[in-house]
Amino acid sequence: MSKRSTRRVVAGLAALALVAGACGSDSATESVEDAADDVVSDVEDGADDVADAAEDVADDAAGAAEDVADEVEDVADDAVDDVEDVVDGDSGDAPSGEATGEPIKIGVQNLEGDPNGSFPEYSLAIQAASDYINAELDGLGGRPIEIELCKSVVSPDDSQRCANELSADGVELALSTLNFFGNHFSIYQGSDIPVIVGTPITLADFTAEGVFSIGAGGGCLGVHTGLVQFATGEIEALEEITVNKVAVPWADTPPGVVCYNDLEAKPLDVLNGTTPGESARAGEKPELTYVGVPILPASADVTPQATEVLDFDPDVIIYSAQGADCWNFVNALGRLGWNPEETPLVLSGACTDFDALAAAGDLSKGIYLTSTENGLLSPLDGLEGQHLDNASTFQTKAPEYGMPEDLLFTGFATAGFGMMMNIWQMAQTVDGEVTGQKIADAFASTDGSLPAFGGSPLDCSNAPAPYVAVCSAPITVTQWDGTQLNQIGGTINAIDLVAGTELRPG
Repeated sequence: MSKRSTRRVVAGLAALALVAGACGSDSATESVEDAADDVVSDVEDGADDVADAAEDVADDAAGAAEDVADEVEDVADDAVDDVEDVVDGDSGDAPSGEATGEPIKIGVQNLEGDPNGSFPEYSLAIQAASDYINAELDGLGGRPIEIELCKSVVSPDDSQRCANELSADGVELALSTLNFFGNHFSIYQGSDIPVIVGTPITLADFTAEGVFSIGAGGGCLGVHTGLVQFATGEIEALEEITVNKVAVPWADTPPGVVCYNDLEAKPLDVLNGTTPGESARAGEKPELTYVGVPILPASADVTPQATEVLDFDPDVIIYSAQGADCWNFVNALGRLGWNPEETPLVLSGACTDFDALAAAGDLSKGIYLTSTENGLLSPLDGLEGQHLDNASTFQTKAPEYGMPEDLLFTGFATAGFGMMMNIWQMAQTVDGEVTGQKIADAFASTDGSLPAFGGSPLDCSNAPAPYVAVCSAPITVTQWDGTQLNQIGGTINAIDLVAGTELRPG
């Protein structure tokens, strides 16, 4: 009963009492008043009961709404946990089993068969990871991955040939492993095909809109600036030296020119104060000098270049090239009397080759090589958590699904396998049918909050200008002890050495 109805009843009873008082005795009046009081009490009790019932209903509704909200939150948490479990190597409740849906065609453009640049381990690792995902992880949202591989040589025309062929094949997503020219992006863009880059080495890889360079370590951007950071900072305490002279042999290729000038020479100039920069280290080492020494790929004899490097009398040497060229240069240094104890040598992860390290004997003991957070080549003993799970997955599943053992422990094998596993991870965040465009959109939204397979969390949405396409830049550094690589120190992210600077392509 409403309060207004209650007031009407009470008013009526009061009027009745007044009439009775006017027409009869006091006892009659009292009887009427008592009756009125009883009725009012009954009415008020009924109103209280109704109010209590209404409050109970409201409480039940609020509780039900809260339960639904909790269930929605649990579902969302479970989805994130599924992604994290697989990144950590534990399938848990994540999708499992063989993919049986409509295939998703992914194009892979890779350099193979050219002495100026050949990386068959890259495409082999991509295929092995795809087969693993199809057989055990339900593909990409139930869609089995179908790889279309286009092998190219180091030629601008061949770069565009592959892009045209893969576009005509109707791929939904294109993977560019490492490309020396960056002239293929416009072809894919014209066909509305998103591009994921595994190892960014050109200005286009770093700066193109709508391109996502997800490779752990950020290719040249993260690795080369990290080489400079390590060689001019961290290594001083490790080797108990002062670094004022840095020798920089560099790969004399189109991307090598850019990577040396923009990501090695420029940050060194920021450090010595001859180039303005936003880094806290800008101008920190005014006495710092360096020499750059170009080396053509697949050169039979690099003794002249090794001589030029040693004649500079450097405090440290940094070098990034394809594997065979790295060890050709190391052997040339050795023939001239160099050893790592006398002058530290820091190589990029592209030089990583366990067979070559072992074959070099004492000449390689003590050499530093860049790697990535959660690097997949680390020895399993002593690893834990995500790092252990990622490395275990790569080292067991890649050979199980066809990766040749002699190519397993190479830097670009880990890049290819990790590339596909991170694409799988993004597919788990897609609502509805998984498509190439939705995967690209998922990469675009990454903000560093989710773990990444074999590397640092991807953060495409916060890439620093002008390097807006690079989603991962942190690296780590390892050292060869004669038997295995051991991580030295923590994570290095040195892109602040070039962030906000003008591009210097050379």
